[in-house]
Amino acid sequence: VAATMAGRVEMIAAFLGLAVLLSIIRLMFSSSRVSTVASPTLGMLAEPSADARALIEELRLLRSDISALQTSLRPGSGSIAGADAPAQLQVPLATTPEPQQVAPMIVEGKHDGSLLLAVITNPAHIAERALVRQFYKDTFADDISSGRVRVVFVVGRNYYLGNPPKPMPQTVKEVIQKVMVEAKQEGDIVWVDGRENLPHVGKATEKSAAWWQTAPSLGNYGYYCKSDDDSLIHISRLRRDLEAAGESVLYGYVAFRGWKPNYKFQACGIDARPSAVEQALHGVDMHRDENCSDSVGPFPYAGGNLVCMGSNLSRQLAADPHFAGFVAKAHTRNDNGIKCHSPLECARQPFNVHMWHHEDAGISYNLFRSILRGGLRNVKVVKIQSWVHIQHWLRGDNLTLPIPLVVIHNLKGLKQLQNVTADWRTDLGPWEYEDEKIVCSRCDDKGWGWKWSRTCCESDGDTCVRACDVDPNDTYMCCTKQFPSWVMDRLRQEEAARTIADKAARAAKEKAKKAAKEAAAAKVAAAKVAAASPTGSGTAANSGATLALPPSAGG
Repeated sequence: VAATMAGRVEMIAAFLGLAVLLSIIRLMFSSSRVSTVASPTLGMLAEPSADARALIEELRLLRSDISALQTSLRPGSGSIAGADAPAQLQVPLATTPEPQQVAPMIVEGKHDGSLLLAVITNPAHIAERALVRQFYKDTFADDISSGRVRVVFVVGRNYYLGNPPKPMPQTVKEVIQKVMVEAKQEGDIVWVDGRENLPHVGKATEKSAAWWQTAPSLGNYGYYCKSDDDSLIHISRLRRDLEAAGESVLYGYVAFRGWKPNYKFQACGIDARPSAVEQALHGVDMHRDENCSDSVGPFPYAGGNLVCMGSNLSRQLAADPHFAGFVAKAHTRNDNGIKCHSPLECARQPFNVHMWHHEDAGISYNLFRSILRGGLRNVKVVKIQSWVHIQHWLRGDNLTLPIPLVVIHNLKGLKQLQNVTADWRTDLGPWEYEDEKIVCSRCDDKGWGWKWSRTCCESDGDTCVRACDVDPNDTYMCCTKQFPSWVMDRLRQEEAARTIADKAARAAKEKAKKAAKEAAAAKVAAAKVAAASPTGSGTAANSGATLALPPSAGG
């Protein structure tokens, strides 16, 4: 029966493919297919006529139908409950996927606050996932149970075994079996076409890219987000922020970066100020000894602890063939790569063998160029604030303060996760709207200063044929999440008290250390005196005598 159904589905797919071909032919020979319009960022662009737009929409619907059929024929492809998905993990080395030959397009997403949050996770972190899963279910029960928010855990479908490949370790096989059981029980594991155990410091680059390519196929959500299993998110605050920001949004702890195109897979320049990255791209790097004059940017970069995209941005990126080609080339580089163990060591590898290890910078670069190519407008970049909205590492006293934290990052190990899930006062707030609203302005305003950027306006894949300058204000709006005015004063007070306490603790430690050193010196001196004593017993303790200095002259 299954074979018969599969045969029927394949036949339907063939007919749909023929329909696509006929539509393409009609599009090619349609009269007045395009009209030329001026783009302020990319020069002259072709705008489809009404007939052509109708045919393009027809192609889009056919492509969607074929994609759904292909998904049904491909076992375990991104299936939340696909416990049989990791069978490919037994393959010694994953094959490099072919680029997805789909033209980029602007796709209207769902206009509501629904949210799909992915947690990029190490397969071996079974206990950590159980704790995070229960924390979200217990703490944000209304959001989870209503279906407004769905949390999934992303695991690579394959495992990198070296170059040349080595047998898969037994410990890895055992972990895989445990994850398969977990997937069947929990139904929230997403298997993606990325490999675990990559040979460089960017361990999650393939998984992260595969997530953004897969996310829109997992359901029609208003927003798609990515986090890591060393972070915890205040889901209710996040959802409220995204709803307030609107559909076309990139949300997170935002800085600016540059990127070397031409498949060099290397970020260049980073700063909270786009002007500093601009200087780096003009040959003056304020941070490190590197030449960024061959780079594009500055572009907004959201750190991997929490990145959210509106539905239209996420779908734009997932459908971009340039992104697919970038990822495929990165897979090939990893296949043939030379293992490196530190960011500096990886960065120093020759560009012709350089592997992609700047995970979030690479994703942000691809999103930047996809947004420009797609002609999107009014894309809001929303920045959350350090220590008020994002805690970069565990500071336990902040968990109970009335501050509007959205994400706590860099929780290393099960113990720290347990501490946060037990102590975080997530019930505090919300505050007045004016205290937490998202304020947007032109990106070249004083607070941001993003006036200029450079992109590849003519390219073949990631090969930059011609670069050109663009005005970010034609595409982006720059936004900041506000916070109650008293929060920073409270944090300063807490920091001052913490500084005083730390200083007192260091002084007490130094005093104890000095006292111990003086006691040790006195003991050594006493031992020397005892050894020199005419009693011959060697020590005062052994002789039972009390040592006394002879009286001074005249005394």
